[in-house]
Amino acid sequence: MVDRRGNLLGRDKKLWELFPSPEVLRGFRELFSQGEATFEFEERGSFYLFKGKVVGEVGVLLKEDITLKRKLNSLKKEVISTLSHEIRTPLSVIKGSGELLLETGYDREIVEEIVRKASEIEDVLKGLKKLFEGSKGFPLVNLRPLAYEVVSFFKKKAEEKGLNLVWELSDATVSAEPLLFKQLLRNLLDNAIKFTDEGEVKVLLYKDFLKVKDTGKGIPESLKNRVFEKYFKGKGGGQGIGLSVVKEIVKFHGWNLELESEEGKGTTFTVYFQ
Repeated sequence: MVDRRGNLLGRDKKLWELFPSPEVLRGFRELFSQGEATFEFEERGSFYLFKGKVVGEVGVLLKEDITLKRKLNSLKKEVISTLSHEIRTPLSVIKGSGELLLETGYDREIVEEIVRKASEIEDVLKGLKKLFEGSKGFPLVNLRPLAYEVVSFFKKKAEEKGLNLVWELSDATVSAEPLLFKQLLRNLLDNAIKFTDEGEVKVLLYKDFLKVKDTGKGIPESLKNRVFEKYFKGKGGGQGIGLSVVKEIVKFHGWNLELESEEGKGTTFTVYFQ
């Protein structure tokens, strides 16, 4: 606790004497001018986060050591950057070769699928990089054409399983990262088709929400709290990553995610943009 002169209560020192840093001094001034403040500072290779609020005539500050969190975030960025660098070159070769094959008369459908997959992997890498970089200030984008692009891609996959893929897409102008939104919808649709053996998969997009609904196997009540865990695998197999990525993308944008499911009757995922 600190008074308006910077004196630490119960100690013969000022706040910036105990934590000598320009960030601490700026944070102290903000605390008593605005009533609350959040600031970080570094000391001998360690990073600390202060959160403060004025209570009466005293400023109450909570200090958190965020060194490990900083190191983990740095590691994530490094891994994604390395993956992007190592994978992007062969992807470019694959795309270029595929486009050349299209011109020389090879099976068009197979080659188009290869080119499409290479482009999709590129989008995933770009989206993951932005996700781990933690960049904010998303552009305002209309999600309808993005959603249509993803739904169109999955139409054939649904038909091959005998499923009816239906959609109703309205204009939805939202602050969002386009690549990450497409990845979110890809993961939800992929899951819906994978776990639905008959009936339909429906995609609804309105100005306030996105909904992906299926008539599939449903999720047992006992597993509903675990499906978003990284590497958690249900009976249907898979890598256990898809829904955890969905959760991270939703969190990254400050959106809300709702799950409704009944075993044997289907599952609905709803992403609320506000």
